[in-house]
Amino acid sequence: MVSLLDILFPPICLNCRTYLNGLEEKENLLCDICFTGIKVYSNIFRPDPRFNLIALGSYETSALRELLHYFKYNGFLAARAPLEKLMMRWLSTNSSLVSHFLPPRSLLVPIPLHRSRLRARGFNQAELIAEVLSQLFQLPVEKALLERTRDTKPQIGMKNAKEREENVKNSITVRERPGWPQHQNVILVDDVYTSGSTMKEAMRALRRSGAKNISAFVIAKT
Repeated sequence: MVSLLDILFPPICLNCRTYLNGLEEKENLLCDICFTGIKVYSNIFRPDPRFNLIALGSYETSALRELLHYFKYNGFLAARAPLEKLMMRWLSTNSSLVSHFLPPRSLLVPIPLHRSRLRARGFNQAELIAEVLSQLFQLPVEKALLERTRDTKPQIGMKNAKEREENVKNSITVRERPGWPQHQNVILVDDVYTSGSTMKEAMRALRRSGAKNISAFVIAKT
């Protein structure tokens, strides 16, 4: 049955703007062609010799980019459902990599937002992604381990990697707590990996506190 809301405001694909038909397309926020066209990676990246990075797909894929944009900037929390499906797609494609990248006693740590930006946005997209990973892999999430100590400028407007690094330098610290698990495998979680400056700043803070085994997980990388 077509609802009155669908008649007045017909749902359209976030990417190609065609009308969405059926419950699955509406849940995915993308038409079947655009959603199935999102290719997931089948390898682990090494952007830095000191850590591994898993990315579900490429930020150059317009459907994935639109999904993340609405999720992050428009407060479109409904995008969580299709993102979870993409994680399941990655899992089915890369089951042999899971035990290597997500070993037992791993700890999921989302990249923090500064409190002023968190108030403005209302949620931390990295925390929501970490919660989905936690449910899929039965791993704990430590949301309060890292703290953003100053409100940095948005990275999206930065011209180069050096400018991005200077922008986030000394902006993330570890909240010290008795017996926090330094021996565990820490997996940093964020939505997008571009230059890696924010991720690397978080890793520096963790290493200063004694963390040894650090990896990273993102939805998309450029």
